[in-house]
Amino acid sequence: MASIVLGIRFLLEVATVGGLFSGIFIKKSIYQRILFAVLTVTITVVWARYGAPKSPTVLTGNAKLCLELIVYFLGTLTYFFLFGPKIGTTYLVIASLDLWLMYQLNLQGH
Repeated sequence: MASIVLGIRFLLEVATVGGLFSGIFIKKSIYQRILFAVLTVTITVVWARYGAPKSPTVLTGNAKLCLELIVYFLGTLTYFFLFGPKIGTTYLVIASLDLWLMYQLNLQGH
């Protein structure tokens, strides 16, 4: 069960960055493209620095939970905005269940 939850977690991280990155190509307005490019780079750098389990500056406890909630909230907004409510809701449910299971199974690595 733990390996499935961790695998889904990895796929969610990739899907979050991929969803943000796809906004660069989907949106027509140059401002929206720039926004998605900045969000993609920012989320990737912040997650690599503070969210990655092997990072020397990884957050723990409530700070890590806040970071995860912010990242998945931005991912949810992105999927709603770019792909509509069905895909956005699906992403939200999967991210919420995976985050809940990560904490229930104590897989946060702290």
